[in-house]
Amino acid sequence: MLRKSLALALSCLFVASPSLAAVLDGEDFGQISTSAGRFNDWNMSFFSIASVQNMKPGKKATDTRSMDTYSYLSLNYKLDSNSRASLRVPFNFTTQGQNEYGDEVTSDFSLNDIHFVYSNYDLGYIGDVDLSGKVKWYLPTSRVSQNQKTISKIRLEGYADYSLSRSILVAYVAKPDIYLQSQTASFNQDVPQFDDGGYVYDPRQTTKQFGIEHFLQFQWDINSMFSITTKSGFNESWYHTSNVEDLEGNHVTALRLGANLWIRPMRGLSFTLGVSNDTMLNSYRGKDIAFAEPQNTQYSLMTNAWIF
Repeated sequence: MLRKSLALALSCLFVASPSLAAVLDGEDFGQISTSAGRFNDWNMSFFSIASVQNMKPGKKATDTRSMDTYSYLSLNYKLDSNSRASLRVPFNFTTQGQNEYGDEVTSDFSLNDIHFVYSNYDLGYIGDVDLSGKVKWYLPTSRVSQNQKTISKIRLEGYADYSLSRSILVAYVAKPDIYLQSQTASFNQDVPQFDDGGYVYDPRQTTKQFGIEHFLQFQWDINSMFSITTKSGFNESWYHTSNVEDLEGNHVTALRLGANLWIRPMRGLSFTLGVSNDTMLNSYRGKDIAFAEPQNTQYSLMTNAWIF
């Protein structure tokens, strides 16, 4: 499934000029600005990101790849000029083709985790560094969360940005996740099986305790229509130890590098072309760490649209 570090469309979208620079960050691209126009208190927006999954180590595609789409409808309420509350109903759609294991899969549509969002775009300043943040509360409505018997997940997002000029910005972004689990291990039903019924690898897995994606982002607002961003940082996960299943918990770290081209053709509509690469900094089954492997490169297209 898509990395939800992607880790990672807020309500009313509009064309921002370089003088109104704000951190561009995936689904939360639309930033509130008191000088950008008036908004109704209620509105609805649509977000979608389509990408091809990274191949698992040692696997190669021999046919058309399957594409994953993560989308949601968001009902948004403007609390004041700097904050907003949202209810998001997300869903996944997978096209027919070869998945990350090289297996043929059919198309599939499923509900993801419904979540609530509180966004505040003016938490103050530390010197000239502008602070903003979000809180997201996820309900276990997806098949994966229900299989793992997850109670809930809370994501905290913090942004600290500094403008080097009217069009160039640098930001530090941190997105910690807290998982509330009812059990320390689960059965991964997505692990492929051999013809004799055996599994490609142990389908038992420990459940996640904590996670954090944190990175440094450079942003260049070329004009009112185009922006370019690059990011470099880490995506980390901590897992429970399961005494019942005799499974050790672990800490996994991936180096994440990425770049995006943001395109805003009109008010209320934007597209983002992205490329990212994750390199696991933990050895995989005794193999040496290999940086920037092509099979770990993911391409994506994000769409943000204001419905009303």
